[in-house]
Amino acid sequence: MLFDTFKTIKLYIYKFAKKNSQKISSFMMASKMLSVMMLFVLAPINSPSQTKVAQNKDTLEIKLDQASPVVVTGKNRQVAIATGDSNIDSVQKSTASKVASVSTASYQNIERDPSYFRGLYQRAGAAYNVPWQLIEAVHYVETGASDSTNESSYAGATGPMQFMPGTWRAYGVDANGDGVAQITNVEDAVFGAANLLAQGGAAEGDYQSALFNYNHAQWYVDKVLGIARDAGM
Repeated sequence: MLFDTFKTIKLYIYKFAKKNSQKISSFMMASKMLSVMMLFVLAPINSPSQTKVAQNKDTLEIKLDQASPVVVTGKNRQVAIATGDSNIDSVQKSTASKVASVSTASYQNIERDPSYFRGLYQRAGAAYNVPWQLIEAVHYVETGASDSTNESSYAGATGPMQFMPGTWRAYGVDANGDGVAQITNVEDAVFGAANLLAQGGAAEGDYQSALFNYNHAQWYVDKVLGIARDAGM
């Protein structure tokens, strides 16, 4: 009985398919076309301008070779580079050279009898109640006991006793009587230094404070005092 029923259903499906074969083919074709269209919608084709092509990128690690500043080294190669000074480089080098020459300037002394400076220190010391050995030591440490000079340090201190212009305006002295207190004249400068030391405390015997006021550095104070004491202060 069950077998007869399946047989009847199979025969019915066969007759239906034969009768409607064209409709079924059209339906199947439409289904396939719909599937293809769905694929185009979900996965659009990029234009050539939109297509991204993976590119291999080589990364070159570059560093300056400290032993030879004109060579650039990479991981697997060396590249020689020709270098030259720009206008800025030239200006900077020229400025650095000038600063170096000023800060290490050699002071040209006039040939004088050794007693000349000793007498100058003694006169200045007597005028301001300052030990002449202290003035002598300051002169030696500042410029190597130079004579009249217009040489300046990198900081702008000028003359044989290395006064800053503002300090000189306050303590400068016309010691040689020419009517002008000149920062570059050795006589004026030595008397100006004695004046500054005296007002800084040396006239009352406070040499530490006087020297620190002259140059704000403890190494300077210690050095000057050592030289002055060796001279008998």
